[in-house]
Amino acid sequence: MKITGRHMDVTPALKRYIRARFERLERYDVSPDRLEIVLSVTKLQHTAEVVCSIRGKRFQAKTSTREMYATVDQLVDRLDGQIKKYKERRAEHKGRQKRALPAQPQTTDSEELKIVRPKIAVLSRSEARNRLDPGPGAIVLFTCADSGKLQILRRSETGHVVLIDP
Repeated sequence: MKITGRHMDVTPALKRYIRARFERLERYDVSPDRLEIVLSVTKLQHTAEVVCSIRGKRFQAKTSTREMYATVDQLVDRLDGQIKKYKERRAEHKGRQKRALPAQPQTTDSEELKIVRPKIAVLSRSEARNRLDPGPGAIVLFTCADSGKLQILRRSETGHVVLIDP
């Protein structure tokens, strides 16, 4: 943590206060690679700027009030909000790669429920029709090569081929 002052002296008490306030960021389990705080005073305006980098991601905030301690508080709040948003975004995308399988449904009967996850072939409608068994009630589940949609071909009891497009 680097604390510098422009047109002002940074007192040890102010440095302790800044360090204490920035310890709040530890609750996000991130350790900043770089944390630079610049304090300045222009007439009656006390300004504070922070530049922070965490794993190559850069965060910055700037605020200004009439009192330096209030300025530091606002600065920490703004940086806190940015880091919180960053952590939430990372947590949302974390689960996309590996999805947990849904819990198997509970059966109240004594019969066992078997879950089957077949590989779905990409076929044209004519190819799917050729794969359809001649017996009544036969089905073929496929992804249509033309539309890219999941479709089902079913042979009815009368022998007609029915396309189910959910």
